[in-house]
Amino acid sequence: MSPVAPSFDIEHLVLADSAANAALSRSVGWTDVEGEWRVLHEAGEVRGVRHQGQVVAQGVLGDYGNATTLAKMAVAAQWQRHGLGSRLLDGFLARADARGVPVGLCATELGRPLYESRQFEVTGELVILSGVPDLGTISAPPVVALSNAELPVELDRRFSGCDRSRMLRARFREASVKVGLGPETPGFGLASSQGESSLNGPILAESEDGARVLAASLLAACAGHVRLNVPVQHVAFRQWLRGLGLREQSVRVEMARGAQRMPWQVTQRFALATQAWG
Repeated sequence: MSPVAPSFDIEHLVLADSAANAALSRSVGWTDVEGEWRVLHEAGEVRGVRHQGQVVAQGVLGDYGNATTLAKMAVAAQWQRHGLGSRLLDGFLARADARGVPVGLCATELGRPLYESRQFEVTGELVILSGVPDLGTISAPPVVALSNAELPVELDRRFSGCDRSRMLRARFREASVKVGLGPETPGFGLASSQGESSLNGPILAESEDGARVLAASLLAACAGHVRLNVPVQHVAFRQWLRGLGLREQSVRVEMARGAQRMPWQVTQRFALATQAWG
């Protein structure tokens, strides 16, 4: 008979656990790399459960000041249905409730019933697009190479009204491509290598034309397979991406507890930083 998992201690995990975190995520079907977990550790509070020295459950609470986000809630297959996910979730929710701030997340179909049982409601949908882009005659448009994270931090705060600076600075350091539109048309985009693929996002811009310029520049700079997480309402932007050869692979829901929508769910968000971070 298996040990009673709820008796296991939930502990604070640290940067040195990044490889173990990424391995657990891959074991449940995600494509996480260690670099993504370096961002998660720098930008949020990572907690988890060990069994015989192995991380068997984990999750992250990101703090954006007036809102929080839950990310990477995962339990190893052999320890699912032992209450570990519920214990992690309830601990994070207690922290957010103590501060009186809402909590957002992106849910898998497997995790959605657990979140619904904790009063999370759907606030939006994301379309995951991926593939090897064919830019054809589209040349990389003129953009400004960014040397530091201050423009992304300032624009994100202006658009979203919350403080995602820790996450953006960490993502900026891990990013392989970092571009902006310049002072006349505010916007920026980042791309990060994640194993055999590149994640293009966040892409934030005041207009769809600006978003296309940023996306084209990122796609031109990233050789091979790419992935973007695009809010479903950007229909024309998604159609343009499909025209470049990307395919819509699946749809995920964004959910919130304590708010009708989260601050980062704004029209200027054309591609997410990651599903984990909004």
